[in-house]
Amino acid sequence: MKKSLLIVITMIMTFTSCESLLKNSDEEYFFKADDGLAYKYSDFELYDSSTHIAYFKTNHPEFKTDKASTFSLLVHEEEIYKGVFWPMYYNSLPTGPFIYTFPSFYPDYAFRIEFMIAGNNPVDTRNDPRIISALKEHNLLHSGLSAVINSIDIAGTRLTFKFTVTNRDISDLLIIDPDKTGPELFHYFTNGLSIRSITSEEVFSSNIQPRTPSPWNSWDIDWLSELKLGDSRQFTINYTISSPLNSGDYQAYFQFPGLSYQVTQDQLFQGNKRIWLGDIRATKKMLL
Repeated sequence: MKKSLLIVITMIMTFTSCESLLKNSDEEYFFKADDGLAYKYSDFELYDSSTHIAYFKTNHPEFKTDKASTFSLLVHEEEIYKGVFWPMYYNSLPTGPFIYTFPSFYPDYAFRIEFMIAGNNPVDTRNDPRIISALKEHNLLHSGLSAVINSIDIAGTRLTFKFTVTNRDISDLLIIDPDKTGPELFHYFTNGLSIRSITSEEVFSSNIQPRTPSPWNSWDIDWLSELKLGDSRQFTINYTISSPLNSGDYQAYFQFPGLSYQVTQDQLFQGNKRIWLGDIRATKKMLL
């Protein structure tokens, strides 16, 4: 009897200890800035590792700043990497991680950590394994989308471009569907396909005339399609090309877009589906 009682007490103490550790872990800081801004893991709804966008649980207008200052991402109070706030009206870009502010492409319940490779800072630390592990621990990690270029076929003046988008997230997502928007409106959100030679000289870029939404800061649920967890969808876009490409090595680039500033916090979730914000890049080497 005493042995059974001891086992029960041990189990209770273990459970209480684990619960306490998890609670303390939630109170750890994930994001700090040198201007005094500091946010705990428990302040966030999710983090999308495909776009490096962090979503707060509530609006944080104080996060938007017009000053160039620094921030840090932390795991168990250890700084994993440091970056800078960078107002968009500056006529230069920093190297390494940075957050565009004042103005921002994103509403005040979200921020995106950008990265510029240059000089002696070639390593992108935004998805450092320690950060990914900590986000999983706090049930904040979402993997968003991936995109690949399937094919680029040229016949005369017609260029047929096919790409596939896959939902890598733990949630069903709503994505911009070029078949629903039409190519003109779709290209308001993206620069479309571009092709460069091996010498980095651009030989083709999208020539579809973009159409601006009316009003310009609006969006429509009819532009979006549901992409369930684990599902993929292939899309085709047709371009015209004025002259054939010479034989050689090329690199193709494409930015698959999502919505951004248009979506308010109460619109982000449509039932159990999340509107995917941001954009992701796909590249493909071509030999003609």
